[in-house]
Amino acid sequence: MIALVALGIGIARTVGDLRASAVERFLDNVYVNGVNLSGQTYEDGLALVSQDRDRRLNTTYALTYGDNSWGFRPSDYGASFDYQEQVDLAWNLGHVGSRADRKQVADNLQTAPAHFNSEITYNEEAVEEFVDELYDEIYQAPVDAEVAVTSTRPEIIQDSKNGVELDRERATDNLVALIETGEGSTQLPVETLLPAVTSDNMEMKVVAKFATDVTFRGSDSRSNVATALSFFNGYVVYPGDTCDFNAVVGPRTIGRGFKEAPEYAGNEKVKGVGGGVCQASTTLYDAVLMANMTILERHNHKMTVSYVEPSQDAAVEYGTNGTDGKNFVFRNDTDHAIYIYTSVDREFATVTIYGTRPEYHYQLESVVLDEQKSTRKRYEPDYSGKEVYYITDKPKLKIEGHGSCHSEGWLVAYDWDTKEEVSREQISYDSYVAGMNVYWRGVHDEKGNVVDPEAEKKDEKGT
Repeated sequence: MIALVALGIGIARTVGDLRASAVERFLDNVYVNGVNLSGQTYEDGLALVSQDRDRRLNTTYALTYGDNSWGFRPSDYGASFDYQEQVDLAWNLGHVGSRADRKQVADNLQTAPAHFNSEITYNEEAVEEFVDELYDEIYQAPVDAEVAVTSTRPEIIQDSKNGVELDRERATDNLVALIETGEGSTQLPVETLLPAVTSDNMEMKVVAKFATDVTFRGSDSRSNVATALSFFNGYVVYPGDTCDFNAVVGPRTIGRGFKEAPEYAGNEKVKGVGGGVCQASTTLYDAVLMANMTILERHNHKMTVSYVEPSQDAAVEYGTNGTDGKNFVFRNDTDHAIYIYTSVDREFATVTIYGTRPEYHYQLESVVLDEQKSTRKRYEPDYSGKEVYYITDKPKLKIEGHGSCHSEGWLVAYDWDTKEEVSREQISYDSYVAGMNVYWRGVHDEKGNVVDPEAEKKDEKGT
């Protein structure tokens, strides 16, 4: 009986000792900086948190991009945190207050674990400098496709290549996550940089070709057309760029290769240096419309011209400094560059445009709304007598003046394959005045004497 009592006392003491020991340990479900301290003594718990801190601050993370790797250790960038205070706060749970309070805390922890986290500090400037270093090492500029503008057509001589750059913001966020939690992506985030000129989208096809007749012109006039268009031979207009005809061609002077030739001055035909340049601007105008360029400035002539239909012309005039005359200006609003080539022979002035063809095939269509023949007349003396000899003879028509008219220019889109019309858009409304009918008049009397030397000054006005 005594032995049994003694045994009972021994058991009671053992249980009591265990209870006393439990009081000197962290309660279950208590965490400091993510470290589970359940059942640990204060010293052991403190050691665990210290070890975790050393691990987090001194772990070297391998940051990777492609085949390259960079080491990143938080302590090298001033990362640190004080864990003592958080361990003490965690220890107080179940170790302060009344027995009832301590029991209540222990019960609550069963369903709501307690987490204590230290505030981590680091050198933000040092981290940013490291990110900048990574950016410089990773950055690769995109390479544009290189096009050689040969004498006959453009050719791709170097394919484009995508570039790459580090996403600074995301990379910084990842490094901060590694410092603060030890968790975060070590795969460096990068962005692809696309070249401005990509070889994948460069077809180098003929996207537009327009020609106008020059057979009616004399050699000087035809030379002016060729000289003006020569400034555009091999000319490249990149996406977003604007092309200004007067700025490219410049002043029409003898010193710059232009010659004196017939040209329009209002509704009269006169001689001037650069006569014929308007045919160059007109040929270019129709070609770039077919290439889907955006027209910013264009003017029609006072009178219709012979080399294109009404509303298909583009008159230009340099003025005194290239800014106060009529001009032709267009902009490339497509995603691809265009390459302009020009040629002039005895029959045609031609503009050919290479590049990536637009979605549709475009044509400029002239619609004449009304037309009246010219009744305006002017007489020129025929001193040679070859056409009209006597002053009593009926005058003979030398040049028939263009009639007056109103017209519209329509840009019509066609499907490349089916040739069917897809859409049409009116882009201009133009008014043209009547030109002058020029007649030969005889100046000789019945004896063969010239009797009317001033006949060229006598005009009979019409409407």
